[in-house]
Amino acid sequence: MWDVYIYFGLLILSIGLWASCYGRLATGLKVLGFALLLNLGMEGYAAYLMFQLKRNLYMYHLLIPIQYTLYTLVFYFAFHRPKVKQAALASIPAYLLAVMFILVSLQVSNEYNSLARSLKNVLLAAWALFYYTDVFKGLMVQRLEKEPMFWISTGFLFYSLGNFFVDGLMNHILEQSYELGHTLYFINVVLGLLLNVTILISFALARKQTSGNLALAPSP
Repeated sequence: MWDVYIYFGLLILSIGLWASCYGRLATGLKVLGFALLLNLGMEGYAAYLMFQLKRNLYMYHLLIPIQYTLYTLVFYFAFHRPKVKQAALASIPAYLLAVMFILVSLQVSNEYNSLARSLKNVLLAAWALFYYTDVFKGLMVQRLEKEPMFWISTGFLFYSLGNFFVDGLMNHILEQSYELGHTLYFINVVLGLLLNVTILISFALARKQTSGNLALAPSP
């Protein structure tokens, strides 16, 4: 259970940094902080159910679409090109409708929602790549290592591409072998920790930048 404690530790640290400089953050980073609060509450309860040996899969049928909505808004506020912003925004209702169809027709609430997760991963990886496209075209930042959104996009790219295969195979593997399923779960854990580390770095950079700007501001 070490992974659970590390995961929630990183989550709480990120939320603490977010809260400490909330008023000076860019809109996308503000939204990301609310997504982390949602994760803390819902996944905290899901972990409680797991420790009580109770089923918690139904929680993720609700959490995953809300996560996608908030994460996409993070990218929406970071994009500069109007067409990309419109595409990201339009994908939210389209994704929610697809998830509803999947829940009703393909994977009910007591099943691992691999289809909804895989679709989320594909779309988030696409938004991360669009962000990189803007960067490489010179439309945005020059010092990537100091840009919070670069770390966020990098984390989501690795997390989403890796978990696309993990989530896509999970239901099938669990039917065949619990040991293989546990291996896939471990890969999911490592990718999740990587994502949370990059988010923590992004908030640490944002806090440093906003504190620096505040210190440089002229006295009234």
